Amino acid sequence: MSFHTSDRKPLLDDASDESDYVIQTSADSKDKPWIPARYILVILAFFGFFNLYALRVNLSVAIVAMVGNAPSLNANTLTSEECPLRNSTGSSSSSAKGEFNWDSYTQGIILGSFFYGYIFTQLPGAWIAKRFGPKQPFGLSAFLAGLLALLIPVAARWSYWALIAVRVLQGVVEGVCFPSMHTMMGNWAPPLERTKMVTFAYCGMHLGNVGAMVLSGMIAESWGWESVFYFFGALSCAWYFVWLWFAFDTPEKHPRISAQERSFIVSSINHSKSGEVSHIPWKRLLSSWPVWAICVGHFGNNWGFYTLLTSLPTYFSKILHFSLKENGTVSALPYLVLLASMPSMGYIADRLRRKHRYNTTYIRKIFHFVGQLLPALCLICVGYIGCDVFFAVLLLTIAVGSTSIAASGFQVNHIDISPAYAGILMGITNTVATIPGIAGPYVVGLVTNGQEGQTVAQWRIVFYISAAVYVVTALFYVIFASGEPQNWEKKKAETPNDEE
Repeated sequence: MSFHTSDRKPLLDDASDESDYVIQTSADSKDKPWIPARYILVILAFFGFFNLYALRVNLSVAIVAMVGNAPSLNANTLTSEECPLRNSTGSSSSSAKGEFNWDSYTQGIILGSFFYGYIFTQLPGAWIAKRFGPKQPFGLSAFLAGLLALLIPVAARWSYWALIAVRVLQGVVEGVCFPSMHTMMGNWAPPLERTKMVTFAYCGMHLGNVGAMVLSGMIAESWGWESVFYFFGALSCAWYFVWLWFAFDTPEKHPRISAQERSFIVSSINHSKSGEVSHIPWKRLLSSWPVWAICVGHFGNNWGFYTLLTSLPTYFSKILHFSLKENGTVSALPYLVLLASMPSMGYIADRLRRKHRYNTTYIRKIFHFVGQLLPALCLICVGYIGCDVFFAVLLLTIAVGSTSIAASGFQVNHIDISPAYAGILMGITNTVATIPGIAGPYVVGLVTNGQEGQTVAQWRIVFYISAAVYVVTALFYVIFASGEPQNWEKKKAETPNDEE
């Protein structure tokens, strides 16, 4: 298979821009907004994902303050699989006494409970976004999740089962966010801006990770762990009202977009409006190897991502003995690198495609493979270095940060193979990819639970499992993925009733 594209017709000519699609009058020029409407949408989506992920992640840091820790280690009784206490400017996480006495197994269940609800609303969320438009499903997911966050302190003190119930409900309402946004991007993102717009919008989730981890540690240490949920819950609810005013389902529905930009977007995308619900070719979707390649690639990426996202604060507290304030900052560092590198990866991927050096299939495969191989190698190395704090933090930072490369692979691939059904495809693949959110924390809880407390040897197993999943799923993606529109996309108007 040749990956160079000199013989392929480009998605859009290099010279194609908004001026090619409409003759702009002087009135149009005068009224043209300073920031194009599609970029305002991307900025709003960025902050929407910030809130959604801050609400998802803050418990991972807050639980360090909520839970009573194991007795302090004695230097004379340390084994080769236990790390010595560090000299810390803050209170030691190992000596702090929390309000709740939950073991590692119970904590794993609590941290994974969000995904018990999240997995069930992926496909319904995609259908709702396709049928009624993506604006309200995405906005309400953040608003309702914020309201539920305000209930977490009361629920936790009542029973850990009540806490689990609230987190499951948060997962239910947040489950529609990715299918809705993929439907939104299918309506708004021109083909040669697709990777850039999607990756920038999704960078908000990594800023949410960073913000939640840094601020949660500081807020919990200064005002108590309850304040973490009050702060992020109120912030998410406030964002919703800004989203209501400035976001719209499609360019055609936007009252303030310029005629030039509207014509450019609609002409370049050239597919059915989100309000028009055509028959969904389920058999073709579910029997497509490129779709399953995205499912498997998405699963593998999320296994490492969710395992580290939910468990890094615990690792830094129980193994490397960071204080609560230090823990939030150090846990955020890998996601700060991910946030900084993700837009540049999207830009590079789109530039390689725009200049016609490589076709879309090759770009998606190579970016995804490299973006999962590097984290796998780093996690294997972390298993070997043991208690070396500097190299452990460095390698985990590289492991998480390098997954930004994979985001320009599987994460945009749904829109490549079917812009019209991008939300449906995201619902399918994100349903499969939510399983690691349930299984990952559960496996960590099982492996690290023991009467002697958590050890380096136990966490070595956790890291090796994640590395193996990264490599196996990346190979599957490389073999079966595609970046070209599939048959159902090309023929959806011709065969409306041939699939059940």
